[in-house]
Amino acid sequence: MQKKLVVPVLCVMLLLVSWVSYASDVDVWHDPSLKISDLKKIFIIPTDAQLNAGNHLMPAKQLSYTLQDWAIDGAKSALKKSRLTIKTLDALLDDMKFIYSDNLSDSELFFKRAAEMGYSAFVRINLTQNFETEHIPEKVNTYTVYKEIERRDSKGRLIETLRIPEEKTEVIPAHDVTYLHTVCEPKMYLTDDPYGDYVGVVNYRIYREYQGGPVMKVVENIMKASMKNLFTQK
Repeated sequence: MQKKLVVPVLCVMLLLVSWVSYASDVDVWHDPSLKISDLKKIFIIPTDAQLNAGNHLMPAKQLSYTLQDWAIDGAKSALKKSRLTIKTLDALLDDMKFIYSDNLSDSELFFKRAAEMGYSAFVRINLTQNFETEHIPEKVNTYTVYKEIERRDSKGRLIETLRIPEEKTEVIPAHDVTYLHTVCEPKMYLTDDPYGDYVGVVNYRIYREYQGGPVMKVVENIMKASMKNLFTQK
């Protein structure tokens, strides 16, 4: 299936959240023929982000640059000694203007020019963050407690201690629990086959109970961690 090069209009939200329970999963796949160490130049498509965890507090353009900066930081953290060049799409387009006079709105020509400039791969990133509410029905717990009774003789001396079972019932009322669910999925494609299958992918999922604290810190952490995983080849 042919994929289109899209620069999305991004929006972000910022709330206060923190987490008392935490769970994360990460799946990483690389094409066996791909050698990350052989890459010399790559570029990053603006992140396709759907962040529905709060109100709009960051302009879309600022968010786009911020997400790309985090993505680049994550990739570089995995390639500390590498001379890999990583550029944003906007930066690459600016470079192309000095070299070519073509109409770069044609995506096929754009990828051809990028390959000629030595960019062998590029990354698309899908990022979602939502609040998910789960309704917990009423629950009745029955448990047993033991009451100790001492038997003593006429002089007050302890004869024995009896443990008498007593059944108790606890009712936990129905309630809602809200969770913050964040997913980041960067995919790497070869520039000479931009509409083909990806050659590397990371699916990183973080699931936390909502209690109050900064959600954008979760976005930053998962962006950097996902890109670091994408560029770490074992």
